[in-house]
Amino acid sequence: MTWHGYSFNRLFRGILTLALGVILCACGSHEDSGIPVGNHSAKLQAVRVVSLSPGLTATMVALGVSDRLVGRTPWCEVSTDVPIVGSLLDLNAEALVMARPTVILLQPPAQGEIGGLSDLAAMYGWRVERFQIDSLADVQAMLENLPKVICDPTIENDCAKLQERSQIVQRELNEALQPITNANRAGRTLVLLISSESVDAMGFGKGSYIGDALDRMGMTNALLRSGYPSLGAEDLAKLAPETVIMISQRSAGAIDKIAQIMPNSALFSIQAPELLQPGGGMISGLIKLREALTQACEARDKNSPTATQKVAP
Repeated sequence: MTWHGYSFNRLFRGILTLALGVILCACGSHEDSGIPVGNHSAKLQAVRVVSLSPGLTATMVALGVSDRLVGRTPWCEVSTDVPIVGSLLDLNAEALVMARPTVILLQPPAQGEIGGLSDLAAMYGWRVERFQIDSLADVQAMLENLPKVICDPTIENDCAKLQERSQIVQRELNEALQPITNANRAGRTLVLLISSESVDAMGFGKGSYIGDALDRMGMTNALLRSGYPSLGAEDLAKLAPETVIMISQRSAGAIDKIAQIMPNSALFSIQAPELLQPGGGMISGLIKLREALTQACEARDKNSPTATQKVAP
């Protein structure tokens, strides 16, 4: 795999040499600084986390431990004091080494991880923890297991306290997913991500975390395909769902076009970017989705005319 036109493995070796020299000059020897080398550590260390997943970062924020973050991606919504170390597709090896993490969190991407990351982690003794968070079951498993990964051994009872916080987040998640009264009134329901003025949109099908959320709320997902398919005008016209919930990002033109393609569908638009980061940070987005679905059920129950509505700010 190449990185900006160079072999990553060749490039990161040079960066490591430079970064290691800087760290040693600033901190003394590895033994004095407590930086792990290989599988050895000179002393008990506080947890220092690099998150290469916006969803995992949002979960750390929800758990109240964002202060343990020492590195992030450009898309992680957290304090700008936390340095950016790139992403799995564009990793800044020098920034990663300078962050001195003890744990790296990531979602395994479909296209594979950038070459050299595993070697880099092995060289410095970093733990790389991978969480698949595609389905709602994945999200719930992550919420259960992440506290064990990021609890701090230098803080008394930290693991127990983190697990308690995680249980609170899980309860809030389950509350947001309770069945909606008269859910069947909304008919076949389609949830779309509208991110541009184009009609093309991303759907949430079977096995996706939002598809699973629809099932939990008692809704009928109009999209029977799995995962997160891209849907064009022809796809939308064929689906012809009774209810459409659009997670929009200032795409008024696209919403108007979709309304023309599906004139018999009840359209609802919500501003819920947090829904796009599966994890502990998506609960407020699920509440907005729930409000839109509840309004759709009520509108159908009252035989209200089809209309495009904004549900949440």
